[in-house]
Amino acid sequence: MKPCNELLPGYPIRDFLEQLNCQPETRRTYRRSLNSLCDFLKERDDGPLDADALRTWQQALHEQGYQPRTINIRISAVNNYLRWCGRFDLMMPHDPLPEPESPTLTRNEYLRLLRAARAQGKHRLYLVIKLFAVTGVPVQSIGQVTAELVRAGGGTVRYRGKQEMVHIPPVLQREILDYLQEQGIVFGPIFLSGRGEPMGRVQMFRELQELCADAHVPVQKGNPRALRNLYRETIDSIAKNMDVLIQGAYEQFLQAEQTTAGWNMAE
Repeated sequence: MKPCNELLPGYPIRDFLEQLNCQPETRRTYRRSLNSLCDFLKERDDGPLDADALRTWQQALHEQGYQPRTINIRISAVNNYLRWCGRFDLMMPHDPLPEPESPTLTRNEYLRLLRAARAQGKHRLYLVIKLFAVTGVPVQSIGQVTAELVRAGGGTVRYRGKQEMVHIPPVLQREILDYLQEQGIVFGPIFLSGRGEPMGRVQMFRELQELCADAHVPVQKGNPRALRNLYRETIDSIAKNMDVLIQGAYEQFLQAEQTTAGWNMAE
């Protein structure tokens, strides 16, 4: 099979790759992805590159057993080529990625993490752990947890294009306000890296997992997702208990009515 020179007439793949400002390995990944589509089109007797061909190629990748993340890498490469060609009409949506499952973090393990952070004087990490487990704030929104939001007792943060309400319970609010005073933070994001930027996911994962060893918590549970899962499980458990209490109170109410207006009530 002859090597592929272009996907769209007048737009050589070589020229596209040369103008990319990226690492050599990234360029090789792009080349492999574009060649994959080229080979597929040749197997279709050099059919045109259109929306139907792209959908069929994406489906073929699924049938060949490629994982969604790998398919999305190939889609990104092709989309960037199409963007370079000005063919925005042909750009493809990415495959939705399955949410990775996180091990369940128990409340005792959560408390051990807090005690370990406190014992080591890691005030910021202590508050980060508590923030995720007490408020359920998304990890991507931690830069939006500001001094202003904490003073107000909560507010909205942006998450995946939507607004999400975050409530800061008074017990956590008091601790964060003490931290603000200690750090001299008056406004803006609270949880910052050494460079003064909002903490990133990599830094949070690293610090949490390092703490797990001292807290005797499995390292795979040292992540914000596990802490957010604990928040949701706690809220769900309280809600279920409330449902039981409400149902019990309602039945007692009905029983009280029955003693005064029941059909078989003794006159």
